Amino acid sequence: MGGSVVHDLVVPAAAAGQRLDVWLESVLEGCTRSLISRLIKQGHCLLENAGGPHAAKSGYALHGGERVSLEIPAAESLSAVAENIPLTIVHEDEHLIVINKPPGMVVHPAVGHAHGTLVNALLGRYGAGLPDPLGEQSVAWRPGIVHRLDEDTSGLIVVARTEQALEFLQNAFKAREVHKRYLALVAGQPRADFFEHAGWIGRHARDFRKRAVYPAGTAEAKEAYTSFIVLERHVSYSAVECRPRTGRTHQIRVHLAARGHAVLADHTYGRSRQWPLDAAPQDLTALHRQALHAWAIDIPHPAGGRRRFVAPIPADLACFVNAGCALRAW
Repeated sequence: MGGSVVHDLVVPAAAAGQRLDVWLESVLEGCTRSLISRLIKQGHCLLENAGGPHAAKSGYALHGGERVSLEIPAAESLSAVAENIPLTIVHEDEHLIVINKPPGMVVHPAVGHAHGTLVNALLGRYGAGLPDPLGEQSVAWRPGIVHRLDEDTSGLIVVARTEQALEFLQNAFKAREVHKRYLALVAGQPRADFFEHAGWIGRHARDFRKRAVYPAGTAEAKEAYTSFIVLERHVSYSAVECRPRTGRTHQIRVHLAARGHAVLADHTYGRSRQWPLDAAPQDLTALHRQALHAWAIDIPHPAGGRRRFVAPIPADLACFVNAGCALRAW
């Protein structure tokens, strides 16, 4: 979901006095100053200081403490190299692999984020034998990957092992024959135990990092639908099972925020990069990534029939739900 990588950075005090483009070149591997200047000129860079967020300029003199967001479009993606990165394999056969991706792992390499990705790990484990979903149109090789998760979303991702399985799974996703379930910890208490959102999703008008909800039929927006079931209610948050019917960029996060129940620790659509905002309650560890987990997936299998896979709730989220928190019936 989504074809670009966004780097969110905080300028250290030691960088005070440097030009913005010079500093970005020094901290982003593979980014040349000319590339950075071009992206800034094209509106792919936001700078947030005491005056709030605004479009950046290459020659801006840094003071330290600013927050800088730079988007690297898909066209700037890099070819990947093999790396020995451990993977949690949920299932593996001759047709496909199901991986439980940890939070903090980017799926595809891009300029400024060339290492430590899922693609690097797949190359290290399986070599170059996995198919490329983009074929000859590919700028960066994406071995067998037919869907994706945000960097800070944990959970299940399916990888095809053969060209035939890749085509089969791509068609299954397009036909909406793949059913996914996510666990989200959200702010507040939804009024009903079941609710839904069908707002179309498109680029935010003022912030390239974000998506926004638009009325049906809006130009450049796409149809989106998510249903939600409240699993648990706590004092200031709720555990919600999310069932997306479509797969738009940031879809679950955008729909929940639009309903007034942003995902906890979602710094893009919520209130803060951390939750709780103050010190963590006794026996709980503060969240430092969006509380969203790709919990389960039900797919048609290339060999016939359907298969269902579940990823355990990760430890950083499990401490905020009861031990009996479980998926509802499919």
